[in-house]
Amino acid sequence: MGTTKDIGQAIFAYRAFDLRDHFPQPLETFREALECLQSDVAYMAAMSGEIIAYLRGGGSIKIPDDFFIYRSDNSIDLLGKEENDAIWLAVEAWLLERLAQISADLSPPEPSRLRPYKLELLLDQCDANADETDDVCAWRDLTEVGREQLDECAAPKKLL
Repeated sequence: MGTTKDIGQAIFAYRAFDLRDHFPQPLETFREALECLQSDVAYMAAMSGEIIAYLRGGGSIKIPDDFFIYRSDNSIDLLGKEENDAIWLAVEAWLLERLAQISADLSPPEPSRLRPYKLELLLDQCDANADETDDVCAWRDLTEVGREQLDECAAPKKLL
């Protein structure tokens, strides 16, 4: 991960949330989601605004609202549209770092070359030369495993 293209490949949609959930549709870009929160339709976006990035593969990332909400001692304000370029640059850098962290955390684990201790104990108890039970032999001889074959006379009949 390292470019805007990488963000586009990792994230398939964004979603903006306000207090009354006026924006249920997924959005293609972070800027569109931010503009939804900055619109006149948004309800108390400065108090409850959120933007979520949905990842390919089922994950999601909540983008910290510190990027687009300004908090001071006694007030909370949504940053204006004139600052969207600067906000996007900051969010882009943060997303690249976060996506790199996620991909490092999700790297495929290397399989162990050793069997677990309990499996070794179980295998020690098994006799490889033991005869198979009748149930195992009957199961192996079944033509269709998992399907029941019902006899016509065994099926319950309804009384008229």
